[in-house]
Amino acid sequence: MFRKPSCTACSAAPRRVATSITATSAAYSNNNTTAATALTSIFLNVSKRFFSRKSIEESLPSHIKVDPHAQAIKDKEKEGIGRDAYASGINGIYGNRAESAMRGMLGPKGQADARESRAVPILGRATVQGTEYTLDRSTVFEHWRYRCPEPVGWHLSKLGSATCKMVDNIGEAVESLQLQIIKGCNVFEIDGSASEIHQSVARGMFEALQAFELDRSGFVVVARCGLITQPPFQEEITKVETSNTAAVRNRIIPLFERYKASSLPATSLKSGFRISELDDTQLARLNLRRVNHRTAAGLSPDWLDAFFTNVAYNTRFECIDVLLLEGIHTLFDGRPDEHVDDDVLQLFAYLENQVKQGVLQYYGISSPHLASPVPRNYPKMPPDAMVPEHLRQPPKEPATINLYRLMALAERAGGKHHHFRFVQYPFNLTQHQAMSAPLPYDGRHTLATLAKALGLTTLGYSPLETTNLMQLPERYHNFPMEADLKALRMNFFTVCERCVLKEMEVKESLDKGPDTLPPIEDLFVASVYLAAQRQFTNVFFFSSWVNHYMMPRFRRAITRFREASGADMKEWAKQYEQLISDMLRMRQRMFEHKHGRRAASFNMAIDHISPTLARCPMLNQKAINFATYGCDALLCGFHVSRYFHEATELNPAKDGNLPIPEHEIMALCETEQVSYANISPPHPYMLEPLVTQNKISKQRQKGAEYLVQVDPQNPKFPDIPEELEAESEAEDHHVVDGETIAAEKTKTATAEEK
Repeated sequence: MFRKPSCTACSAAPRRVATSITATSAAYSNNNTTAATALTSIFLNVSKRFFSRKSIEESLPSHIKVDPHAQAIKDKEKEGIGRDAYASGINGIYGNRAESAMRGMLGPKGQADARESRAVPILGRATVQGTEYTLDRSTVFEHWRYRCPEPVGWHLSKLGSATCKMVDNIGEAVESLQLQIIKGCNVFEIDGSASEIHQSVARGMFEALQAFELDRSGFVVVARCGLITQPPFQEEITKVETSNTAAVRNRIIPLFERYKASSLPATSLKSGFRISELDDTQLARLNLRRVNHRTAAGLSPDWLDAFFTNVAYNTRFECIDVLLLEGIHTLFDGRPDEHVDDDVLQLFAYLENQVKQGVLQYYGISSPHLASPVPRNYPKMPPDAMVPEHLRQPPKEPATINLYRLMALAERAGGKHHHFRFVQYPFNLTQHQAMSAPLPYDGRHTLATLAKALGLTTLGYSPLETTNLMQLPERYHNFPMEADLKALRMNFFTVCERCVLKEMEVKESLDKGPDTLPPIEDLFVASVYLAAQRQFTNVFFFSSWVNHYMMPRFRRAITRFREASGADMKEWAKQYEQLISDMLRMRQRMFEHKHGRRAASFNMAIDHISPTLARCPMLNQKAINFATYGCDALLCGFHVSRYFHEATELNPAKDGNLPIPEHEIMALCETEQVSYANISPPHPYMLEPLVTQNKISKQRQKGAEYLVQVDPQNPKFPDIPEELEAESEAEDHHVVDGETIAAEKTKTATAEEK
């Protein structure tokens, strides 16, 4: 009944000492006479003078010297993390560089960001035997797999996981990642611009491999690199003091170190500068090429070196199995073919060298421009459309990348046994041209058939989402629908009216208030929404506007207003904040109802065209099963466990049990009833710009008194005087206008004629 008391630290210490002395005496009794003599002389002289531990260890014979850290290293090796793990592969080449740069880097305001990576080294690389064993033990992918052509030979699960969406909820994402590893999904894609979130992803993968005693050789790690994306509305959230003169002052090397250290592709150069504020000349000095307003492509050995360092710091993989280059279409910009070939050849030669160093196995290209472009119908733009000049004509699609040309350059870089073996492209019910449309440079082949003929493995992505020309994603998903849409609309209009009335209560006082008050454009959410509501064509753009543009401004403004006001204004702020929350929530429900109706029509169209896919109960299952026929392995965003469960265990096509006839696949490619190509406006022709300051009220922006207003119809520039001053022969100076000058010229001409 009574439990024996545990040993305290004081009672355990003499016991450990006695045990160690006993073990030491037993070990020494077996040694030779020399060792005994040395030890005796040492202990006899202890009373005479003090000996350090180091001096005692140095006086011992070599055959009984013991490394005090040897046992710890052996224990760590049993766990899978040895001291050598931090010095092998990518970690050995790039890991120390990243950590040293991180320790010595100063942040945007001078503070030191000395952070250590939480990622654990994951040793090993994918092998043919390992991937085959992983899928043989799987109940989901045992017969639902693809065997890569030689010399690769890997066994890939038909569905892979893309970790780019795991930043939303990292705890749930790690659980989903471990579920995928248990079920046998063996293809995982890491964004080359990995952020601190990927440290948790890599750690979750390591823990799953250790818990279930799985070998790293059974899993293929794919890394995408090449694009640097600036997050939306960054300047409104971070308020970072930036400098765009870094490129002009030739400070490129510090920028590379800063990029490698602080994972800047994901945080969007937060401590450097903003891509949206750089012109093409400054980007060119940084070896960057513009993809769009907020994205640039870094395709040079320097930037690839930075990507490797970033991956080493945030994931600590010993070896990357496949590296995919993004944004390579920016190199084909109309320059002479020799210059373009030299740039691509330089990249391929660098990657071939990485393969020789053992940090990479194979590489490839990831681009939506490998296949023919999606055909779209552009509406005629009204003559009074308020759009910038560059939107008045339909955008020009980038040229389709020639796969023959890339293969020839790969052979020049790596010989006949080169390592260019993978291509990646989007494939879904809208972007299906990789299987349905012939290539412009080879009418006999589609992209899928040409890749198979060249011995390339094709990876697909974005099976559920498609991006239209407004860069807004649509999703093949069962959205919730409202039972009483009329009541929801009436409640929404009522809440909007109450919000505007609440704003009118304090609008006059804010207009006349000091400059320290927050801007009305940040505080009055309802007025901004009513002015810009025509821009929100779907729920994704509306959510992006709310989360990244409006709410960060509103939270900052309402906090300033509440802290600087009295009791009555605090109550007003509380009521107004609740009304705004209700208004945005109801508007999102109406958007989801709109998408739910559209998804229902898509679902019925798929069932009508394909009786085989009609056996799948969910729309996203039908879209995923269709996309598996356009590529060898399909990468999906399984950042929630339920998504992976729906695509595998609840999917009738699990383990290859639902083959779809080819004529049904081609019929789905030909119909427009399941395509998002022309659903949303292809281009924002009719959309007015977002409301800026001084548009809603008379409240002036800070520093507005330093700005000079110029009327575009009758411009008057302050630095150009309207009247010219001329010195007359008389002592007094008189003003000469245009009429006087004309009269003087007439008099001069008449005098010359006479």
